[in-house]
Amino acid sequence: MDISQLKMKDLAEVETLTGLNMDEWDSGSKVKLTIAIALVMGKKSQPDLTWEQVENMSVDELQALTGAELPKATLS
Repeated sequence: MDISQLKMKDLAEVETLTGLNMDEWDSGSKVKLTIAIALVMGKKSQPDLTWEQVENMSVDELQALTGAELPKATLS
């Protein structure tokens, strides 16, 4: 997800939601981080969006919400 358009207050909210500071984002839970970023981005257009709603979204739904392409796992 491209977070370059997020404001510092948005990034601080992601840190609060994940319990990780930005320096730890590479080593923390990628799923939790993705949910937090999607929630912060999604709240810009859907202010009542909840963690639980984002948590229950598919990858395609997250992409539609954020407008960003997410990595997809491949089965071999």
